[in-house]
Amino acid sequence: MFSTKTVPFIMYALFFIQCNTYSPENKLLAPKNWKSEIIKFPLGFAPNLKYSGEEYVRFAPGWGDITALDYFSYAFLWNINEDPKLSSKKLEGEMEAYFNGLVKKDDFKSKAFFEKINDTHFIGKVITHDSFTANKEVQLNIIVTQQYCDQTKRHLILFNISPQNLEHQVWKQLKKIEIAIDC
Repeated sequence: MFSTKTVPFIMYALFFIQCNTYSPENKLLAPKNWKSEIIKFPLGFAPNLKYSGEEYVRFAPGWGDITALDYFSYAFLWNINEDPKLSSKKLEGEMEAYFNGLVKKDDFKSKAFFEKINDTHFIGKVITHDSFTANKEVQLNIIVTQQYCDQTKRHLILFNISPQNLEHQVWKQLKKIEIAIDC
């Protein structure tokens, strides 16, 4: 027979195993000291983004340190089923919705500006609010790269983000982040 200590342990173990059955690897390859996060669509903080798939995030080591050179520098990849049909105008709306969802201030609205470089690249800026650490406005430079993956039949949109200017050394690190999906 089971003891009174064994039954709760088994129940906990079964719950733990069941809750962790979906634990994919992050599909963005970055140095080990970059924090990792995976979020399923629809994004809880930005439900207006009507996609299905995953968002893979990698945060630079100094992401949350306002004195660090890589403060608020990170990359995220949307691995989505739907064709986003990106344009400068659509990216502006989606990034405003995305960052407004992250901002924890009702009186602040993010503003995005994007320019199409070619069919696969956009460059832009988002003026938003750092509600996580600095509690102040932050201007983020963003490079967006998109591709369609024939192997997975999914659309991959990579966002590299930093408040640093595009010539800053942090962009060399961001550009080294690779997508670990065979296409």
